[in-house]
Amino acid sequence: MNEIESTIMNTMLAKLREHDPSLGPDDLSRPIAELDLDSLILIELHEQLERTLQLKADLTKTAGFAFLDDFSTYFAKLASQG
Repeated sequence: MNEIESTIMNTMLAKLREHDPSLGPDDLSRPIAELDLDSLILIELHEQLERTLQLKADLTKTAGFAFLDDFSTYFAKLASQG
């Protein structure tokens, strides 16, 4: 795992643990619906990743993600392009 991927994972875990402290790294590959995450949490996650990585991302793209892994893939790709 490279530095960007590690930063994304740690940011995601920190945000998700605010919602449910029992979540761990394995939960990042689970479907969002299984984790009972509402749209506000996902918007906050999107915004936190933007701030952490210092980039602007398209909220309309992340709003349709079914898996948390999709967030990390999307933001890692954006970060590598910048």
